[in-house]
Amino acid sequence: MILRFLKWFFIGLAIVVFLALVGATTLTVMAIQTTPLVSSSASSQLDGADSVNALLSQLQRAFSRREEGHQLTLSETQVESLVGVLQRALPEFKGQVNITSMGGTVSVTYALKDTGYFFNASALVLPGDSLRIENVQVGSLSIPGRFLLDVIEYAVNSYTDTEIASIALSRVEKVSMQQGELTLEVGRLDTLLVELNTVASNLSVDEETELQTLTAYYLRYISGREIALSTSPVSLTEYLREGMARAREQSTSAAQAVLHNKAVILALAAYVGHHRVGHLVGDIQPDKDKALRPRSGAVLHNRNDLARHFIISAALELLSEQSMSFAIGEFKELMDRGAGGSGYSFVDLVADMSGTAFAQTAASPAHAEKVQNALARIRSESDIIPAIDDVPEGLSKQAFTEQYGRVDSGAYLREVERLKQRIKRIPLYAN
Repeated sequence: MILRFLKWFFIGLAIVVFLALVGATTLTVMAIQTTPLVSSSASSQLDGADSVNALLSQLQRAFSRREEGHQLTLSETQVESLVGVLQRALPEFKGQVNITSMGGTVSVTYALKDTGYFFNASALVLPGDSLRIENVQVGSLSIPGRFLLDVIEYAVNSYTDTEIASIALSRVEKVSMQQGELTLEVGRLDTLLVELNTVASNLSVDEETELQTLTAYYLRYISGREIALSTSPVSLTEYLREGMARAREQSTSAAQAVLHNKAVILALAAYVGHHRVGHLVGDIQPDKDKALRPRSGAVLHNRNDLARHFIISAALELLSEQSMSFAIGEFKELMDRGAGGSGYSFVDLVADMSGTAFAQTAASPAHAEKVQNALARIRSESDIIPAIDDVPEGLSKQAFTEQYGRVDSGAYLREVERLKQRIKRIPLYAN
C-alpha cells in the first residue's frame, strides 16, 4: 500500500514538474522576440541632459520640505535623458518614453547578448487620481496593469518587510498629462522617508564585511595623518601615498593587495570626495553623526573638483557595473552645459577616466602590488593623471553642439579617444 502511494506520489510530482517546465518554457517563448521594440539612440536622448537640473531642484525641495505636499513636473525630455544615461552605461538596454494628454507610454528593449533575441516590454500610464498602469505588454503576453502593480506592491513590501510600496503609491494623489509633460501631485513625504530608513536598516547586512572593516580602518588611519590637518590644500597624491604605503605593509599576497587597495580608494572617496560614498560600503564612520573630513580639500592640478572627480570615479568603478562610472561622469558634464552650469568639461572627464583607470589597475591581481609600490613613492601627479593644458572645458550647450554635435559624433568620439590614449600612456596604467 505504501509502495503504491509512493509510486503515484512520484508520478503526480513528475507531472506537476513537467507542466511547470512547459508553462515556464511557453512564457519564456512568448516573452522573447526576434526584433527589438525600441531602437532609440542614447546620443539623441542625452541632448536634453541639462533639463534634468530643474527636476533635481524639484526633488530637493520636496525632500527638504517633506511635511508639505508638492507638485512635481517631469518633461518627456527629462525622462528620456535619464533613460539615455542608463542606455549609455548598458548598451544592451534601450528605452523610450512618449507623453501625451491621453497617457504616457514607456517601452523598453533588452538585447540578450549574442543570441539575436530581445526582451521587449511596454506599459501605458493613464492620468487620474492615483497611479494607473494599463496594457502592460511583455513580448506577446498581455498582463493587466492593476494586477501587475498589486504584485509589485506585495513583492516589495514582503521583501523589505515594510509597507514602503503601499506608502509610496498612496502618496501619488493625482497624475495629469499634456503633450510632452507629466505632473505628479504628491502628498507629504515624511512618512515615506522614515520608511525608507527602515528599509535600509532591514536590508543591511548584520555581519560586517572584510572590505567594510578595512575601509573604516583606512578612513581612521588617513584622517589621523599630519596631511589631514594641513590648512592649505594637499595633492591627492599625498593621500594616496599615505594610504598605499600602509596598504603595502598590510598586504601579504596579491589577493590581499587587491582588497587593501580597494579599501584605500573607498576610504579616500568618503574622506576627500564625499562622505556619502561611504554609505555604499557600509557603516565606516567612527561617529555616524559627524563624518570625518580633512581640514582642507585635496587637489589635482591645483583644483579640488578634479581630485573629487578622480577619487569618486575610482570608487564608483569598484562599486558599480563596468562603464557606469564613465556614463555618470559624462551625464554630469552634459547637465552642466545648461544655463547656470559650469559648461561641458573634458577636463573633468579626464579626471573621471583617470580615476576609473586607477581603480581598474589597483583592483587587478596582476597589478595590485605594483600600484602599492608605485604610489608609496609617488612624487608627481603626472603618475596618475595626464596634463590638461590643451583639454577643452567650459563649453555651453550651443558651443558643444557646434563643435561636437552629439556624444556619438565622430568629433566627440575622437576627442574622448584622444584623451583615453593620453591616459593609457601613463606607465602605471600601461598593461
